[in-house]
Amino acid sequence: MMFSTRTLKTLTLVSLSFCSLSAYAEEKPLGFSGNGEAGYNSTTGNTSNTSMYGAIKLNYNETTHEFKSLFEVNYKTENGDQTQERYLMDLQRNHFYNAARDYYSFINAQFENSRFENIDLDASLSLGLGKKLYQTDRTVLTGEAGIGYQSTSYSKAGGGETEDQAIGRLKLDLVHKLNDMVDFSQDIIYLAGSDRTKIETNTGLKVKVADNMNVKAGYKFRHNDKPAANVKKTDTQTTLTLIYDF
Repeated sequence: MMFSTRTLKTLTLVSLSFCSLSAYAEEKPLGFSGNGEAGYNSTTGNTSNTSMYGAIKLNYNETTHEFKSLFEVNYKTENGDQTQERYLMDLQRNHFYNAARDYYSFINAQFENSRFENIDLDASLSLGLGKKLYQTDRTVLTGEAGIGYQSTSYSKAGGGETEDQAIGRLKLDLVHKLNDMVDFSQDIIYLAGSDRTKIETNTGLKVKVADNMNVKAGYKFRHNDKPAANVKKTDTQTTLTLIYDF
């Protein structure tokens, strides 16, 4: 995997920014939480398919700050031919402005490598404001709006170029507890720029099976209106995973 000089500079600057933010946060008592999620499926016979999905979420909380991270891996083969290999890292720091923690500013960085979309590195950095739009004992709806910068470096198969653009970022995140054992989640992320626009939605139904164990059925929809040459604009994925909370 080869990154352009411009992309590496972008990644370095973003990493330094988050290191600075984390150093400041460590001055106060820390509270960590997170979960690991994994799914595997294999079929043989007339067709032979293998798919693997893994994700780790790590959260750090204090009274006025929150740091969230997501690391995600996707791999798939069909009849012996690899058809998907994607890596994602998402980092976000929120600063809350009231005791209810329902209004905050954020800085977000996301890095994606997707071999079969001919993307060496898609890096974005954005900042803005977030607010809990609706909240009850069972339901929380949160909205975010911000602006940022996106740099996409394509592999040789995708043209080998790097494209940069300013972006607007919108996100809605809904979590609803159907009962004490079942949670429903739905989010949508919209990144819009002058050259290309990306939309991603994640739908999940999580069922508690033990104190720290859950089973989750998920559906991911991703759309890029200007992908690399010979790459489809829309990609979907259905998963069934086991989640361990810690």
